[in-house]
Amino acid sequence: MRGGVFARLYRVLRPRKCHKGGILIEFTFSIPICIALLFFVNDHYRFYELKNKLKSSVYLAASLIQQISNTRTDKQLTKKDIGRIAYASCLNFFHTNSMFSPYSFGICYIAHLYYVKRVNSNTYQYQKSFGATDAGTTPDTLGWTGSVSTKTLAQVEEIDKDLICDKDGDERVLIECCYRKATNTFNKNMLGLFVLDPPTNRSIDGMTNNVFINRLIITPKPGLFPVK
Repeated sequence: MRGGVFARLYRVLRPRKCHKGGILIEFTFSIPICIALLFFVNDHYRFYELKNKLKSSVYLAASLIQQISNTRTDKQLTKKDIGRIAYASCLNFFHTNSMFSPYSFGICYIAHLYYVKRVNSNTYQYQKSFGATDAGTTPDTLGWTGSVSTKTLAQVEEIDKDLICDKDGDERVLIECCYRKATNTFNKNMLGLFVLDPPTNRSIDGMTNNVFINRLIITPKPGLFPVK
């Protein structure tokens, strides 16, 4: 009888197992993993958002090239037109003057135009133009255009094989838009990235400090090029 009483008393008074310490340890280890996962998800979204912004800028630039001189008698593009095209096409990301110095995002915007016109099977007219937000502070000061030169078929193909035209007199323009590191002190956090480090890319002009690049080739309306 006593044994039964003592046994029941022991079961009531014996110390109960507690798992609170183990749960706390698991929670402590899971916190850094959850935070790292959140940063990764944020960076993944931001990374592809920036790429899509630049892709949109290329198509905006292409549309502006085709339309900007519609209301003019002289349809040929000018250096000022190129600057305005560059400025307008980057406003989908740079909503203020953040594309200019001191570059609050750590990057500037470049829109290159590579124009070719086939003269014969091995000879092309060639002109490079660009608008760059590190070249000035207003749309009218951003444009630059080079003189018209001659390139061989191999030289044009080296730029991009899709620039090769089918017949004499055909024209094509390669539009290359870049988000380029504006300073040597570029920090990915300025772009809202915390974990992923965007790789640098080489643009056609040889610069290797481009964070993102997107290209598009179009057939321009007659009379737009070469840029004057």
